[in-house]
Amino acid sequence: MTQAVLLDTSLPACQLGEGIHWDEHSLSLWWVDIQRKIIHRYELAKKHHQSWTVSKPVSFVFPRLDGQILIGLADGVYEFDPATGDEFPIALLDLPHDHRLNDGKMDTAGRLWVGTINTSAEPLETAALYLLEGDHLQEVEGGYTNANGKAWSADGQLMFHADTGRDTIWAYDYNLEDGSLANKRVFAKTVNGSPDGLEADDEGRLYAAIFGGSRVDILSMRGEIVGKVDLAAPNVTSCCLGGLDRRTLFITTAFDGMSDEERRSAPLSGQIFQFELHR
Repeated sequence: MTQAVLLDTSLPACQLGEGIHWDEHSLSLWWVDIQRKIIHRYELAKKHHQSWTVSKPVSFVFPRLDGQILIGLADGVYEFDPATGDEFPIALLDLPHDHRLNDGKMDTAGRLWVGTINTSAEPLETAALYLLEGDHLQEVEGGYTNANGKAWSADGQLMFHADTGRDTIWAYDYNLEDGSLANKRVFAKTVNGSPDGLEADDEGRLYAAIFGGSRVDILSMRGEIVGKVDLAAPNVTSCCLGGLDRRTLFITTAFDGMSDEERRSAPLSGQIFQFELHR
């Protein structure tokens, strides 16, 4: 059985759920609803849900030990204080019209990589991949319509990047000491949907949320599909491993852009799902 199930039927559906992240310190899940500008937190053991509304579309969230939260808003990276609702800019981008920050992910050394997306109806390849360096976002690679999910192999020597507009997952040699990339090549091409959020485990598997494909693909480090997780929602957006033993795959979905008829046929769109992995 490869069907994911709902995490909690009481959780609100997300218009554009994204950026799911497991915080091992608080044993909590964090994710965002980009379009509704909402940050969500769910304490797994207590089944306790909290949310905060921010000023702009929000694409990723990383809680810190000091209680502050690192978030990606439409125009840059901010520090968010959940107690007061204050937003403190860290690194801003002067982006063209119809562009915003998209998926963000940290490598094992704590470096933050973010992408941008061109959200226009006929997007040009004007989005890019960035690395947070101090108080600015340094463009590393341009030429994207949607620079999306990122992940790293267990040894930190490979970085993966989802190029949603080209239905491609790229692989790079990764220097964990300085965060530099080399030897870009195609890792995998997707069919029946486009790659969105990525996650990697410590046993040589990559998990790719497939937007428009109602599934998460599981790939080997050679780019071969070795399994899949099916969902009762077409637009699968991000995934992360979590739980006490990191054997639960948590998955976000979205109903953004779906017609009323499409939503009636897939009423669980926008919900958070989970799937227990067997290793």
